[in-house]
Amino acid sequence: MRLSPLEIEHMEFPRGAGGYQRRHVRDFLERVAAEVAELLRELQDLQAELDSARQQIAELQAKEAELQRAVIAAERIGNEIKENAKREAKLILDEAERVRERRLADLDEEVARTRADLDRLQRERSLFREQFRALLQAYSRSLEALENQSAAAPEERQAEKAGATVGDA
Repeated sequence: MRLSPLEIEHMEFPRGAGGYQRRHVRDFLERVAAEVAELLRELQDLQAELDSARQQIAELQAKEAELQRAVIAAERIGNEIKENAKREAKLILDEAERVRERRLADLDEEVARTRADLDRLQRERSLFREQFRALLQAYSRSLEALENQSAAAPEERQAEKAGATVGDA
């Protein structure tokens, strides 16, 4: 049974002929010493638990701080990665836009060249038709002239023969 502070304060020892009875005082002191020793052990145990708990708290706080730094670093890295990805995406889109514009310009040039070639070919075809038509007309006139000559040649021959016979007589 533990001693309370009030018990210790109000403890009365029976008095004998020469004062307090030694045996009762000695028993009380032994009880007080045992209680104090036990309380000191408990205090030391509690102090050790407290120190251990404080050390664990300090370690946990250090780990928490480290985790917070890691989370902040991860967020920063994540934001940097996101920003880098956005920049790269913009660069890719810009490059794709430049390539598209270059291709469109090349296609526009190709269309212009093709139209110019088509116009040239149409002019050449038209010129060829006119030249061919003129050539055909020239051949046609030439044939008509030959036919006219062929038809006129027998009459001339007869006239020549007639002229030769008249000249012989």
